[in-house]
Amino acid sequence: MDLVELLIGIAEIAIALAGFTGVVVAFGSRSVGSWHPGDRLRLAFLLEASLTAAGFALIALLVLSVIEDRAIVWTVMSSFWAVYMSGSLWNSHRRISTNSDTHGDVDKVANRFTGGLFWVLVLLQLANVIFWQAFPPFLAAIMLNLAGAAMQFARLIRSAFRE
Repeated sequence: MDLVELLIGIAEIAIALAGFTGVVVAFGSRSVGSWHPGDRLRLAFLLEASLTAAGFALIALLVLSVIEDRAIVWTVMSSFWAVYMSGSLWNSHRRISTNSDTHGDVDKVANRFTGGLFWVLVLLQLANVIFWQAFPPFLAAIMLNLAGAAMQFARLIRSAFRE
């Protein structure tokens, strides 16, 4: 498996996913300005998740080109991802809690499950830093970002055409 091609592919998919959001906005009910508050949060989370996957994939490419020791590369990348995602999860939780009265369509079970998955991946990155210093845990982290973006994209499509 060529890591460079894999990381480039992840970045391309993440950017394409963020770009297709414009299609949903243009053809859905939001094109006339009828944004549901929950949809605004989903859009923000979609963009953050996809750009996080793309950004970390591209940063990993940069670090790979500068540092030859792969163990150091994956230690650095896992550390940065864990710190960034911890802040992002805290901020997301705060935004959902603050606005819970204006977006009643948020699926609390799905949010807790997804948040729990992200916290597990944060812990996995810490284990990667301490024990393994390997690529697969970091790959799992950015793939979860992609999966989260895809989930938000699907929710936006589903809600785009509701009355």
